[in-house]
Amino acid sequence: MTGLVAPAPTADADAAAVVADGWFPPVPLASIRDTLRLGDGAVTTSRLVAATEGAILTCLRLLSDWRSGHAANGVESLAAVTDQQVNQVNMADLLWLRAVRYFAAAELADGHRDLAATQEGSDRAEAKDQTADHYRRIANHAVADLLSIGAEERAPRNRVSLV
Repeated sequence: MTGLVAPAPTADADAAAVVADGWFPPVPLASIRDTLRLGDGAVTTSRLVAATEGAILTCLRLLSDWRSGHAANGVESLAAVTDQQVNQVNMADLLWLRAVRYFAAAELADGHRDLAATQEGSDRAEAKDQTADHYRRIANHAVADLLSIGAEERAPRNRVSLV
């Protein structure tokens, strides 16, 4: 036994959520924790809240112009952008939650590193990098699909940043 023990999974309050800006709906922590496997149950509520806040900030930045355009046209909330539904949930709300959920998961995957300095630990770190990239790809697809609602042309799903 190494003496390192993962903390016991913490239970979030039933209605625990991170509130966005009022136009976008709050993000229930359960929608992230129950949907994705995060840190094998070792993600504390405070870490999940911080990652969700970061994800919301990312989404707000990516959707700023789109949101401003809709708000300027009198659209009072994200749910009012479309009446289309998937599984009895407003499609725009569903895409918002999907984008935030996966950006938060990517941040958690990036920050949840193994402490082992072995080759096995290095291999796990590389796998987690791939997982974080996969989560970001899904989140960016959700953002592109959200930007496509009501647009004349579909927003591109591929984003490339040259460094």
